[in-house]
Amino acid sequence: MNFDNKIIYGWSKSNHSRCDYIETYNLEHVSETFDFAKKNNKLITLRGGGRSYGDNTINKNNIVLKYRPKKNILSFNELEGEIIVSGACTLIELLKFTIPKGWLFNVSPGSQTVTISGAISNNVHGKNCIHKGYFGDYVNEMDVYTPDQGLVNCSRNKNSDLFHAVISGLGVFGIIINVKIKLRKVKSILVNTTTSYVKNLEDAVLKIENLNKNYEFNIGSLNFTRFSNFKNDGKIFSSNFSEEVSLNEENNEANFIIYLINYCLMFNKLPIFNKIIEYSLSKITSRKLSSIKKTVENYYSMNFLGDTYLPLYNNFFRNGFIEYQVIFDKENYIEAINELFKLIRSNGHSSYMSSFKSYKASDDKYIFGIDKNGYCLTFDIPYQKNDEFQKFTRKMNEITIKYNGQVYFGKTPCVNNEEFKKMYKNYDRFEIVKKKYDNNFLLVSEMTNRIFSDVYNYKY
Repeated sequence: MNFDNKIIYGWSKSNHSRCDYIETYNLEHVSETFDFAKKNNKLITLRGGGRSYGDNTINKNNIVLKYRPKKNILSFNELEGEIIVSGACTLIELLKFTIPKGWLFNVSPGSQTVTISGAISNNVHGKNCIHKGYFGDYVNEMDVYTPDQGLVNCSRNKNSDLFHAVISGLGVFGIIINVKIKLRKVKSILVNTTTSYVKNLEDAVLKIENLNKNYEFNIGSLNFTRFSNFKNDGKIFSSNFSEEVSLNEENNEANFIIYLINYCLMFNKLPIFNKIIEYSLSKITSRKLSSIKKTVENYYSMNFLGDTYLPLYNNFFRNGFIEYQVIFDKENYIEAINELFKLIRSNGHSSYMSSFKSYKASDDKYIFGIDKNGYCLTFDIPYQKNDEFQKFTRKMNEITIKYNGQVYFGKTPCVNNEEFKKMYKNYDRFEIVKKKYDNNFLLVSEMTNRIFSDVYNYKY
């Protein structure tokens, strides 16, 4: 086997490992890689677009496999809005094909470079979670290549145990080869956006509850930096699709000037410079509006904010960052977030960006689905590689568990086995399905080694 031995990073740059990387477009080659791993006492980690923030697509001294077929869009039923694509297809690839025909996916994460496999494995949500749910809700059928049973076709009615395990399953049950997805019909990719100022966290909760009644897409940007003075001020951006007929795809990527600014910023990692960035972000977030602001913008710029305005954001920090994305029920949310913020502040840390969204509970059949009807908040905290920072993240997890919260694993890399069991109630189902389709536990990652340490006999 021809491997490229190299250091591979999670997107946030806080986690990295030297791995044996291999990329293939051939399913037979995938089988050969599995056989090689078994014979040579190696483990395999799957990698898609590399947009997972933490350690779920890396595995030190083991194999990282990327399956990338030559053809990604396989068939499209334009009448029914059902499309069959490879798991390696990126969201932007799919959009470029479907938008001119007037179709979009129902749920979109914050980056267009995510693969379909990654979107399914993390069961991503969007700014319309309260209305449209999760990405996995619109997956009708999958072909999954498993270590023990080879290629398995699965759906909600056929091999449903595998189907519901793969959705939100963190990529450890098999390789998603092909996927049938249900799309939504649209006549425009223009969205009418309203920007509302919020003065504090309580105000943000009250406003987003009302905004959810009239807008499909709602996301808040709140000020949880060291410069907030506990005001937690910010904005909520609310959008609906325009009635104007327009399928023009212009402005779907960051322009040259934005890339140039980002490129220059990433080389300036002095502590004082990072404080300037933090201060600037806090001022942008908390700038008061004289009135409610209304604009018309492109679907891309509204949904893919990071790709559009901060494409190199993950390079701003000397040692990377962690994004602690946490979800609480409505009754616990304000008290829990305020306690987390006090902990962050008292330990000398800061959140450079904090996004705020409404959540609803996902299908309980998903093994690691979100079970909260409430809100989430993200804390983007510069990473420190020392014992004190590890103790700090343990305390964050203690608060999350205290208020019956959950962290979102597509982003948060600092939860151990004991903490995971307290956050996710379907833990016992994991081992049952895993042994059926991957009895030798060939498919793992540093994340699964960490959160399933009792199953993998791995000490975190």
